[in-house]
Amino acid sequence: MILHKYLDQGGNAFASVEFAPKDRVLLSHTKTGFAVLKTIWGGRLPVRTLFSVHSLIMERMTRVLMRDNTLPERPKAIRERDEAAMMQFLDAAIVDLNAVGAGKPVPGAVEALDAENLPPRPIALFTRYALTASSSTEYVRKLARLQNIPG
Repeated sequence: MILHKYLDQGGNAFASVEFAPKDRVLLSHTKTGFAVLKTIWGGRLPVRTLFSVHSLIMERMTRVLMRDNTLPERPKAIRERDEAAMMQFLDAAIVDLNAVGAGKPVPGAVEALDAENLPPRPIALFTRYALTASSSTEYVRKLARLQNIPG
């Protein structure tokens, strides 16, 4: 498996995974859910959705994957940008600045943020889970089973 792209911007994230030549998928995580899209032309064009769940089921699947201690480490992508920690810091800073601007006490969202020990992000867990499959078909089958495990 080759991890071509990995981009995590907090609420939106995606990873481009190649299992074999001509077997490439795009893992997409947004605030509304998670999807696995089949791609063509070197991963540039998504052609159909292989697997999709809404955010509540995605959160349950994420909790199940967080309990799994056997997941391999996520490899370094050819093109990688992980901005999730920065986005969480900016969101916390906006909460504090809005409180100051409104003349309210500062809630301390920035101080409460533990940037050194952030929980694994859903896209990172789903990418690591992709390492346990040999093809996109097997990965989709494993995801379908995973969504039925109580979280």
